Amino acid sequence: MPLLGDLDSRAVATVLAALLGVLGAMVTAIIAAVVAVKAYKTQQREQRRQQRATFYAEAVRAVEDYAECPYRIRRRDGSAAARREITQHISDVKSRISFYTGWMAINGTDDVRAAYDTFVKTAQAEAGKQMTAAWLDKPTRRDRDVPIGTALPRAATDAARDKLLAAMKNDITSKPRWWRRSN
Repeated sequence: MPLLGDLDSRAVATVLAALLGVLGAMVTAIIAAVVAVKAYKTQQREQRRQQRATFYAEAVRAVEDYAECPYRIRRRDGSAAARREITQHISDVKSRISFYTGWMAINGTDDVRAAYDTFVKTAQAEAGKQMTAAWLDKPTRRDRDVPIGTALPRAATDAARDKLLAAMKNDITSKPRWWRRSN
């Protein structure tokens, strides 16, 4: 028995309209799902970009903390407690720099890793000499001796930092790694 043979044209039109309605609802649901997935992926990508930017800023901060160590040394009061505090601070800063250097070696782009290594080595060379000289200076005894008056030279460190910041900015504003390069 033919099933469609019993239907008149009005019934066929009703069935087709119902099928089109179901198909339309399915297409709408699929489009909504695709839009939701794209929005989620965009949000996640932005969150990862923000996390990377924060991480990069903390890595720069670690080296900047090291570059500030000569000032801490020059302002010490000469006590054993001050020496312990300063040397512990320097040790902690070096440990943070080692952490960020290792992270960059594992996760950083070649440009960022190389620029960070250069920044670290340059800051260590400049600030290291300044720390040695600061330890040889007499300790600070009076409040009026705290202001140093002239900033310590750090042109090479600043230039290396500027190159690093450019590499970091390029990394966080460029396309995702899987899109940029093949491994």
